[in-house]
Amino acid sequence: MISKLHVKKIWVIFFFIKVFYMLFAITVYSKLTTLGDTFDYLNAPLSLSIKIFYSSTSMMQFLGSLLKTIFKLDVLACFPFMLLSFYGIYYAVVQLNLYRYAVYILILFSLPNFGVWTSILGKEAVGCFSLSVIAVIIIKRLRGKYRLKPIHYLALYLCFVFKPQYLIFVLQTIVFLWITNRFADKRYFPLILGSIIILMNLLALYILRDFIDSIARGMAIHFRSNDPNLAQSTRSEAPWLEPYGIFKSAPYGMFIAFFGPTISEMLSKPTQLLAGLESLAMLGCFALLAIPKLRYNLAFFRFNPKVFISCFIIFVGILFIHYPFGFLNPGSAIRYRSNFYPLFVFITLYFFTHDGKRVSLLKVRPLTVR
Repeated sequence: MISKLHVKKIWVIFFFIKVFYMLFAITVYSKLTTLGDTFDYLNAPLSLSIKIFYSSTSMMQFLGSLLKTIFKLDVLACFPFMLLSFYGIYYAVVQLNLYRYAVYILILFSLPNFGVWTSILGKEAVGCFSLSVIAVIIIKRLRGKYRLKPIHYLALYLCFVFKPQYLIFVLQTIVFLWITNRFADKRYFPLILGSIIILMNLLALYILRDFIDSIARGMAIHFRSNDPNLAQSTRSEAPWLEPYGIFKSAPYGMFIAFFGPTISEMLSKPTQLLAGLESLAMLGCFALLAIPKLRYNLAFFRFNPKVFISCFIIFVGILFIHYPFGFLNPGSAIRYRSNFYPLFVFITLYFFTHDGKRVSLLKVRPLTVR
């Protein structure tokens, strides 16, 4: 168990890491590549309209212009957004009592690309905050009945404004857990209800297959022509040109859209190599956290349908939604991954620490199968 003093030191270290990434992004990284829409938001005209409450771009333009007017300097204008993402992670760790895994958390949330994109004025900082808080909702409901608080409604609202495509699967999971927590049958009912939800999603994909296929082809054209910075590393859209290619390429596409660069891209560009090494470190930490629990469950035939269905909806649903945005360009894959990355980290930590017990690969003892 890490002492409270060590935990405080880790938070101080993490805070200054976030400050460093904020300074690095504005003063150095922005000279090497396009820093998203940050400077467009900062230099937008200050105007107040009803659109700022339901349009993510309008909200960011208003806040960026307002903060630039108040603080004058770009770095200082980014500081509130850096604090927002920092607080989202801090809130989740405190609420979920994950102090003992503070070192893992420090490593996972201090990786360079995630650090840069969530430490500046941008949609990724808001996504980091909202999905971190939403992780608390989901995990608390996995543990039992849980009443939502104002900060949870704020996070859901921000997710609706900034990432409504993620909210589809977030709400499915929350509703699934809300229903299953009200039934005494914890074994068969969650499995039946979860199977119905998954089948409904598959049916929706089938019904909308032509629409999704046409949207995918349109996205390929966008990545090919609009942004010269994207065009330098944009991949071939060939897999999507054949009928329903987006579905045929989905298994590999979902993985590479999450991971970022391919091996050939890592070997051809230093920046892609660094991004790939970061993704390898991230997956390595995930494996260290999840494999012992998976091995334990397989060894003793333990299966929790509520946990499995919830994780399946969140992970597969969001990865499929992310796949069209990240498949065609590794830079976009890593940037947009920053939005839902905290949710994946905290759910993985929950799976590893379910019931508050850490499972060790070296200390697996037989238990009575229940």
